[in-house]
Amino acid sequence: MTDPVPRSAKSVKSRLDTIHQSDDFGKKTTNVSKVQSHFLVPSDKLDKVTRRVIAPYAQIERKGLKEDEAKEGTYLDINRFNVFLEDTVDLDSLLYETANVLKAVTNSSGVFVYIVNNINNEIVLMTQNTKNPERHEVNIPIEEGKVAAAHVAATKEYLLIEDVQHDSRFAEGLKWVDAKVALCMPVVKPDGDCYAVLELYRSNAEPYDHNIVYTVVSVACWAGAAVHQAQARVTLQRSAHLNQELRALLQNYFCDLASIDTMLTDMLAVVKSFVGAMRSSFFIIDRDGVGDNLQADMWDDGWGSEKSTIPKKKIKINLSQEQTPAALVAKTGEPLNVRDAYKDPRFSKEIDPTTGTVVRSCLVSPIIDKKGVIGVVQLTNKINAQPFDSEDEVIFQVFINYCSLIVHFYNMQQSKIYHENLNKVLSELMKLHLSPCRHDMDEIIETNAMMIPPNNFRSYDYHISEGSKEDMPGLVCYMYIEAFADVHFERHILADFALTILQCYRDNPYHNAEHAFCFTHTMYLILINNSGYFDFVETAALMLAGLCHDLDHPGYNNNFLSLCKHPLAQMYKSSILEYHHYFLAKKVIEDKNLLGMLSTADRDRILQEIKYNILCTDLAVYFQVRAQLTPLLAECSFDWADISHRKLLKGILMTTSDLSGSCKPFGVSKGIAECVYEEFYNQGDQEREMGYTPLSMMDRRRSANQPAEQIQFLSVVVLPCLLLLQNIFPNTSPLTDNCRKTQEAWHEEIEIRGQKLWRQDDSVPNTRSRVVLKTAD
Repeated sequence: MTDPVPRSAKSVKSRLDTIHQSDDFGKKTTNVSKVQSHFLVPSDKLDKVTRRVIAPYAQIERKGLKEDEAKEGTYLDINRFNVFLEDTVDLDSLLYETANVLKAVTNSSGVFVYIVNNINNEIVLMTQNTKNPERHEVNIPIEEGKVAAAHVAATKEYLLIEDVQHDSRFAEGLKWVDAKVALCMPVVKPDGDCYAVLELYRSNAEPYDHNIVYTVVSVACWAGAAVHQAQARVTLQRSAHLNQELRALLQNYFCDLASIDTMLTDMLAVVKSFVGAMRSSFFIIDRDGVGDNLQADMWDDGWGSEKSTIPKKKIKINLSQEQTPAALVAKTGEPLNVRDAYKDPRFSKEIDPTTGTVVRSCLVSPIIDKKGVIGVVQLTNKINAQPFDSEDEVIFQVFINYCSLIVHFYNMQQSKIYHENLNKVLSELMKLHLSPCRHDMDEIIETNAMMIPPNNFRSYDYHISEGSKEDMPGLVCYMYIEAFADVHFERHILADFALTILQCYRDNPYHNAEHAFCFTHTMYLILINNSGYFDFVETAALMLAGLCHDLDHPGYNNNFLSLCKHPLAQMYKSSILEYHHYFLAKKVIEDKNLLGMLSTADRDRILQEIKYNILCTDLAVYFQVRAQLTPLLAECSFDWADISHRKLLKGILMTTSDLSGSCKPFGVSKGIAECVYEEFYNQGDQEREMGYTPLSMMDRRRSANQPAEQIQFLSVVVLPCLLLLQNIFPNTSPLTDNCRKTQEAWHEEIEIRGQKLWRQDDSVPNTRSRVVLKTAD
């Protein structure tokens, strides 16, 4: 056979080499014998490569096999295809090898293999020189009706041409040779993409029969599936490797081991290397921009020729004013794969002023959350000068998924930084408005914070209503100095603290500065009458917690804050108000540097003690404390050396002081109860407006039940607490006595009003189901 002369080509040498190779394969084959289901080939006529390829489809004639013993059917051994599933398989070379085997077993004169380039919409003739295929590359546009192989690539259906020279459909014939008969077979993957075209031809007029067609179709179908699996496996492996690299980088970033600049620079370098791009850019959209301007922070790692490892710092750009792929994606939210941005009229012609590189191909993807585009990532120019393909898009999408985490975390950090600084600004503003009046400070300083108390100040019967409320700051300083602040505390700081704390209370009917003072006074009397039981830190914490225990109380209880989804209820899951009171107390103590003269250990311990003490004013906590302390006292096992026992006692001290308004003479305690009810009724009115039915104690329409409700409250909540304390400190019995007198006075109120007398025994069966409400925090 003489070498055919091609009609047109970029490289004559490559085509001649291909044809010569086809001829060499043809010399090794003989005519195909009679075919049964597929075809039968004598084993001594096949080389090793040919046997490996056709084994699944052909019946191989073994030595000594008699024709009458041959079994009908197809021999298929899937293990023979392991080579196609290897990680390092060269698909193009293997496909070329398979095509030449098909040439041999089909008794063809030659075969051409074309690889489909979907990006350029062309087929490329494959040559033997696989080490440098671009040198001998021959390209044919994919279109119907001109070249047979290009026609098959367009239709994805095989083509059997029985008379090539007289077939009017293809004016250019087989393009390279003057063949008589041709069989063009597409290699189609399961996803529908045509990967290659096999073009078998004969220089004689003998047509291909249906058995040969069936064999070639079978091999082509399997080859398409094998190519698809191999490509998917390679993509999966690359994705897994990229996942591993990106996870390592993200871990450093999330653990604060790397800055955003360093992390993004490294990540951009990784994805640029994986995809084979020359440049990568990262944009984080600034949604707080002015007007319609689309502002963004951009990180760009530069062109591949730039070998700097210095982290690229962000720069601010206005995407609204740019005609770039990134700007278009930021506006539309749709990903882009641009083949040539330089020639695309939608974009401005971009040339890097430093390197002179022209921006050609671009792969751009948005980062989207429920509110829209929050970021954009762009890869520019592949190193091989080809556009980005579908495999690049898959790898790029893996990177985009991680970018979404980065942007969200970055925005969270920026929000955190913003709110931290906002808190500092608001803190400064709060300090300004909480600064006490200079006149009030001067009055206390004149007496060196040692105001002379009233004569009955050391009696549990005393209440601030007997004197002037303006005396409260001075009396607080007096109690502090007497109890714990005689040394280690500067008098002017102590006065400043007392004035500031009392100023922080709202003008509520009950939870106000007067209640805080009453609490502190009761705690003061218990501690000075039982000195020596608590150390300095415990005493200071109890007294400071007493004054601060209801700071900034809004006049509503914890249940109401949860019901109306108050911000405090979103911050704390339990003891909502108590945590808020402690937060403010700690802030004022630190702002005023009240504990500045103490050691660090004492300061930390005092703050921890204050936190526990304030939390104990939550009645839900009180019932837990009472349940634990009661058996200890009943069994006479209370141990002062046991820290947990001491904590239980301090919890009872806090509750006793909090409820001490009920232990005043009845005239005072009744007025305090009326203030409590006024606050309760305000909450009940709010609940009714919200569509809820208020509890009885908070229902203004049931105000006639006040005496009975007070008797119940004193019996169920207050008296058990007082009796526990009296068991440890007997000198607190005046509190218990006053509580019982108050209880009897409420009984008289019931009789005066002509109401049924409530007795504790009447409520015993319902004690467990009754909801006990807190009258004081």
